[in-house]
Amino acid sequence: MHQVTAGLLGQGIQVKVLAVAPEHQMPDLSLLPADYLKATEFEAIPVSTKIRPWPAFRNLFTRRSYNVDRFRSRAMELKLEEVLQQQSFDIIQLEGLYLTPFLPVIRKFSKARVVYRAHNIEHFIWKRMAAGCRTPLRKQYLQLLARRLEAYEKRVIHEVDGLAAISPVDEQYFLSMGFKGPATVIPVGMPDLELPDPLPEPEAGSVFHLGSMDWRPNQEGIKWFLQQVWPIVVSRMPWLKFYLAGKRMPPSFQRFASENVRVIGEVPDAIAFTLSKHVMVVPLLSGGGMRVKIIEGMAAARPIVSTRIGAEGIPCRHGEHLFLADGPDQMAQWIIHCFEEPGSATQVARQAREFAIGNFRTDHLIKKLIKFYRDIGTG
Repeated sequence: MHQVTAGLLGQGIQVKVLAVAPEHQMPDLSLLPADYLKATEFEAIPVSTKIRPWPAFRNLFTRRSYNVDRFRSRAMELKLEEVLQQQSFDIIQLEGLYLTPFLPVIRKFSKARVVYRAHNIEHFIWKRMAAGCRTPLRKQYLQLLARRLEAYEKRVIHEVDGLAAISPVDEQYFLSMGFKGPATVIPVGMPDLELPDPLPEPEAGSVFHLGSMDWRPNQEGIKWFLQQVWPIVVSRMPWLKFYLAGKRMPPSFQRFASENVRVIGEVPDAIAFTLSKHVMVVPLLSGGGMRVKIIEGMAAARPIVSTRIGAEGIPCRHGEHLFLADGPDQMAQWIIHCFEEPGSATQVARQAREFAIGNFRTDHLIKKLIKFYRDIGTG
């Protein structure tokens, strides 16, 4: 989202950022550049999104999506009303499904065209989590959440003026659901990383994962990886070490710490951390949209081993841009391959960097997005 905002500002577009901020993830504004805060008039409205037993129980007796209801906020509605009455906008872009509950307020107080920026197909995530759940009662509840979220997602897509999907897969899904408005694909954007030449030598024998660890698919995937994949790797190469990094690391993951597993948590510089390690793993079993960290890992010329779900939405090819694996044995095999055949891994990593820079440059994507805005504005 920052890349889109910064890219629009760079093209001379006036941008106002109004964020829904879960109370436990309030942004530290002192960490944002002063000129960025001024240019975007950045405001974050705290919203309590915690799962609460009693509201969740009452929701069972309705047809509403509890996933969506958790993000409804009277404070956000009042702030939107205030902003829309004070300023006029050509485009209002909703970043993700959980901003769509505010559509009625937007329609009431603004004539702007509304673009839905679909980060992924949300109900796919919950369907996949339900499919992988082994606890009968929890499985039934996850299936219920997925069904209600799917119904909401299919309905709300028809209430926006334009769709900016994050991947061709997502775009085609919404079109198949009957969306008739203008649609485009704007994948994750990133600048052309200026990497040192030659690249610094990564830590020998290092494997790593970097991602937000409060996201359920990441938690699920890492547990699977540590319990079923990593033991196979270590049995063959006991000198390898796995580094688990990411924001909001659940304390429960400390139980996996060992001589071969280092649980780090948040790192101060994601790119520096990525460059310091060798093989990136993306062991996702559920999810949707596209994985930002894969694009970043490619741009940093790291060999990547991912499940097919993890690489979904990225038009990359196995053996050319990364290594795709499904099942513990196959994923372990490709991780081991990266160390047994370093020349192959290095070649794939170099091709991946060229692929990332060629397809995901922010400046190219922003120009495409601005053209889309203009087409909607005159449509």
